[in-house]
This record gives sequence, C-alpha cells and structure tokens, in this order.
Amino acid sequence: RSSDLRQRAFQKMKLLQTLVSSVLFWIPHVHSQPPILTPLVQELPLGQSAALVCDVRIKEQHAIWFYKQIPGEAPKLILYHHDSYSAPKYAAGMSSAHFTATINSAATQYQLVIKDAEISDTAVYYCAKWYNSVNGWVFSQSSKLIVTGVKYPEPSIMLFSPQPEEPTANVQPTLTCHISNLTVAFGTVNWMVDGKATQNAVTSEPSRDPTDKTFSISSYLTLPTVNQNSLYTCQVQQAGSDSVTAHNLKLSECA
Repeated sequence: RSSDLRQRAFQKMKLLQTLVSSVLFWIPHVHSQPPILTPLVQELPLGQSAALVCDVRIKEQHAIWFYKQIPGEAPKLILYHHDSYSAPKYAAGMSSAHFTATINSAATQYQLVIKDAEISDTAVYYCAKWYNSVNGWVFSQSSKLIVTGVKYPEPSIMLFSPQPEEPTANVQPTLTCHISNLTVAFGTVNWMVDGKATQNAVTSEPSRDPTDKTFSISSYLTLPTVNQNSLYTCQVQQAGSDSVTAHNLKLSECA
C-alpha cells in the first residue's frame, strides 16, 4: 500500500510539472502573438462612425498604437492608449474630435473609433504593441476602411496600344491603361475584349501626386496576339462609388 501511495504521489508530481511547463510555454507564446485587428474590411456611409477593435489577448504594461496608411505612403500614427491613461494620446495633427479610443475592462481589447467618416478616412489601418518577450514592435494585419456613398470627380483614362516592336519571340503584345485623378487609392480595374471580360491584366500599386493629392494607377493587358479590329476596353470603379469610368481602343482606328 505504501508503494501505491508513493506511485500516486509521483504521478501527481509529474502532472504538476507538465502543467507548469505548459503554462510557462504558453505565456511567452501569448505575449509574442500579433494583435488581431477587426474587421478586415469595413464599408460605411459618409458621415457615420467606424470602429476597429485591436485584440491583444493579454494585459501588458505597454500602450497600444493605432496607425493609418494611405497605399504608397508610410503609415502615420493616429494615437496610442493604455488602461493607465485617462485619455488617448494623439499624434501631431490628429484630432480628438475625429478619433478616439476605448478599452474593455480586462484591458485586452482596444477600440479605435473614427467619428463622422470622411473620404480621407478611406485607408488601411493597423494596431501595434511593444512586446518585451521579442524586444520589438508587433503589428496586426491590416484592416481596410472604405467610405461609401460618395460622388467622386471622374478620373482620366488613357489607353496605349502595344509598342511597334511587339511581339517578338519572348515578348507578347501589351496594352497599357493609365488612370489618373483618382480621389481614393482603392479601385477595381477591369479589361474587356469585344465586350467580354478578360483576366490577363496586371495592375500597379497606386501612386499619389504630391501636388493635388490624387492617385494614379496603371494596368497592363498582355495577350498572345492582338486583333486590329477588336474593341479593347479599360474601366475603373473607385472604392466607395457606384460609378464606372471606361475608355475604349480599336487598333485599326489608331493613327
């Protein structure tokens, strides 16, 4: 019987050691996991408020930082907050009348609130936190916000025929569609050949004009051959708008 008691005590000790090891493994694992920012995509009408929730899973001593990024530009800090603060701390140029942040009672979820959404709020957002366990910043995945119900100025579209030296043995003919004067950085570009959609296009990342703050993108349609009498169409729809702008090109009509 004494042997049975010793065996049971040994088994309990082994179980306790296993549990302690599991907890010790779990703690740094949780502390180094990226924050989760939700929703991944959010659309809302102009003038309404948006909310993005950053889940950090466990309470820590460091603040949560929220960033906004216009595609093609570096992320910009909006604000940072911690449960020890009486209010969020704002980056230069960011207004408490437009942005604010709240924290749940467990200090594991931080909410960024964007009040009275504007066209300029159409962007991608991140949250980030400093983790001692990895001695560095850990960022969430991006969350895209699109402000809808907006009537944008019509963008400009220019269609270019393939270069004269195309095609060769290694180069297929490529049509170029350059779209400028876009109000927002997000948009969908589609190509059609004789009214039928084609998926053979590649679209560039948007770039921003520093003068008027509009965006431009280029899309390239590569085909095995081109037909001089076919009608090639490039069309764009800006995120948040129902309007579609299109431009056509028939190579036989080119000078």
